[in-house]
Amino acid sequence: MQKGLFNDTQKLLRKYSAGDKIPSKEYLKRLKSDYDFGVFSAGYFTYAIADKIRLINKVKQQLDAHLEFDPYPEPQSRHDNSKTDRNEKLNSYPVSRDFILINSINGLKINKQLIAKSPFSSLGLSIKADEIDSIEHPYIVLVENLTLMANLAQLILPEALKDALWVYRGDVKPSQQTGTAYQFFRRWQHNASYKLVCFSDLDPKGIEIAYTSQADYWLSPADCEAAIAITVGLEGIEQEWHNQNEARLYLGRQQPLPAQCQLALLLMNQQHLTLKQEHMLSHHLPLQLFAL
Repeated sequence: MQKGLFNDTQKLLRKYSAGDKIPSKEYLKRLKSDYDFGVFSAGYFTYAIADKIRLINKVKQQLDAHLEFDPYPEPQSRHDNSKTDRNEKLNSYPVSRDFILINSINGLKINKQLIAKSPFSSLGLSIKADEIDSIEHPYIVLVENLTLMANLAQLILPEALKDALWVYRGDVKPSQQTGTAYQFFRRWQHNASYKLVCFSDLDPKGIEIAYTSQADYWLSPADCEAAIAITVGLEGIEQEWHNQNEARLYLGRQQPLPAQCQLALLLMNQQHLTLKQEHMLSHHLPLQLFAL
């Protein structure tokens, strides 16, 4: 049973007794279809004490938690689950959650070791974040889009970033959560040995990502106006500007923004055009560090 349904059902059991008429709601349909719990009649939902006992026992088997009285159990790793349960996937978080994807242009320098650059085109190394104790790169760059991780050497970078550690932010979906990458990135923010950089798209969401990342710098095209102008000659319809109204509203409430963020947003507001990191790569745009 997933957390949302667990919590809704717990509220139901605490509020309504067996035999009570309960107003019909969507989650009750899931209880009926997935667990054969209760019945619908004349626009209401009711359950019997036998339904309650059977459901509590079923959830106890699944989650080792009492549906009526216990909080929803926090997910564990499959490794931990396998010590006690035949089903290692039961209430487990994705295997990838503990890992981050990192890369560099000339080899990784972590934990006082140099890990040579792969002779093959590579997105980098997927490493368990809490096993990294030290970083011997002066700059740590959080990257929004995965394509860039395999093409770092092709970027036109400031000299300072040619010896940087690059960390993939991760996709906003359960199998590639961004949380671990952010936690790792921010772990170093109060250490004077490092400068934190966010490299994101030139669109409202990209500015929001940079602004909220707690980085010291935003890596973005040196000439913002010329960069956005490139999109005029591209095929296809501009969609990101129109799809990112929520990010635009958020940025509008943060005034004043850092200078380059403000300039970029102003140009986008005027032209309704955006630019992805992949375009910065393919059009060989010089990139520059801007203070956040």
